[in-house]
Amino acid sequence: MPNLEEQILAAVARKTYHPLKPKALARKLEVPSSEYSRFKHVLRGLVTEKRLEIGSNHTVRAVQSHGTVTGVFRRLASGDGFVRPHMIDGHGIAEVYVRGDHALDAATGDQVLVRITRKPNRPGLSPAGEIVRVLERATRQFVGAYHEREGEGLVRVDGTVFSHSIYVGDPGAKGVRTGDKVVFEMLRFPSPEDRGEGVITEILGPRGTPGVDTLSVIRAFGLPDKFPDDVLEEAREAAAAFHEDDLHGREDFTKQVIVTIDPADARDFDDAISLTVDPKSKHWQLGVHIADVGHFAPPGSALDREARKRGTSVYLPSRVLPMFPEIISNSLASLQRGRVRYVKSALMDFTPTGQRTGAHFANAAIRVTRRFTYEQVSAILADPKGAGAKVEPEVLALLLRMRDLAMILRRRRLKRGAIELSMPEAKLDLDDKGRVKGAHFVQHDVSHQIVEEFMLSANEAVAGHLASVGTPFLRRVHPA
Repeated sequence: MPNLEEQILAAVARKTYHPLKPKALARKLEVPSSEYSRFKHVLRGLVTEKRLEIGSNHTVRAVQSHGTVTGVFRRLASGDGFVRPHMIDGHGIAEVYVRGDHALDAATGDQVLVRITRKPNRPGLSPAGEIVRVLERATRQFVGAYHEREGEGLVRVDGTVFSHSIYVGDPGAKGVRTGDKVVFEMLRFPSPEDRGEGVITEILGPRGTPGVDTLSVIRAFGLPDKFPDDVLEEAREAAAAFHEDDLHGREDFTKQVIVTIDPADARDFDDAISLTVDPKSKHWQLGVHIADVGHFAPPGSALDREARKRGTSVYLPSRVLPMFPEIISNSLASLQRGRVRYVKSALMDFTPTGQRTGAHFANAAIRVTRRFTYEQVSAILADPKGAGAKVEPEVLALLLRMRDLAMILRRRRLKRGAIELSMPEAKLDLDDKGRVKGAHFVQHDVSHQIVEEFMLSANEAVAGHLASVGTPFLRRVHPA
């Protein structure tokens, strides 16, 4: 098991670490039973060197430092840097300034142990320190532009990670040319005494070529752009098992008029809206329907593990790196017009003045009646008899109802003290080769306000329900 010493130190240094007994720590690090003797030997060595200590309850813990802290290093273009210490007992510590010649070979993002050498003599200043040891590398893979100098191959790393180019051996083995963007593995990190060394593992293409910059970002941040075979196989099985007429355990909203409203360049469609009004009481029932992707990724499945690993879909100018394979993200969990799709629905009841009187939540099935862009909805609402005449009467009636309720909810929210920050949003215009050709401001009008108000209402309803039943949850502040 390589780097066992580094693994132990890195695990104990993490801010989420709670002191564990040796056997529990070995299990956490997934040390095979055949390696446990070596694990104990390495652990004893770290204790002897006073880099770790054994507490009174026989747990392994970091040495209660006298002037040292652990944290995350950030290197500046000058070579100097700062260490952001981990919180101790819930309290933050000021960033520690580290001179370049006191930073060893630490790179941005590395977990480090830093010794405080000078405390600030007045408020507002940072303490100074020197890095004693790199505990855990953030990455060994970097992206940059290849060039040559005096017959040597060098890579200028993107960004300000390193102040000087990194030497790469045997670049000819990959056929790299000056100006190519490349991925390389760091063999030795640069330090004040060593320029470092890497080996090229992938050639992305000539710098400035459409698509190469996007691929550079993917590699630089280690974004996964392929799915493992077992994940793809589960996605295929989910597709084969899905039948639109199977509504078992779901409320059936497939006969309702339901629409989606998204940007013109939207690349996924995962929320939809319905709205009915009682002709006598004038009470509204608003439905916000979110694609039930969890149905296809039960806990513990390969799809679930991969989604947890990815955390989110990543949107790049010319492509999307989805959390789930396209057969799910662009099909089974995409709210396509005219197709039955599984959703999580929030159904909210409102009085004519916009006061919410109730809400319930359901596993449901819907069939989207019409898909709109924001611009289309704005045009219809601005001219119901003109642009509105081109859509079905029941859809036009729905859009008009949506505008009415959204404006009622908006007025109530502003009256409650909501702050409206109308910040213009700029979007880049790309040509068909992915190159920037201009930019424009996105118009924020009634169509956007409709979606914002309804999503806010759904968020409030869900938050209120979870709070009422005592379920802990993370709250998110909506941009609106």
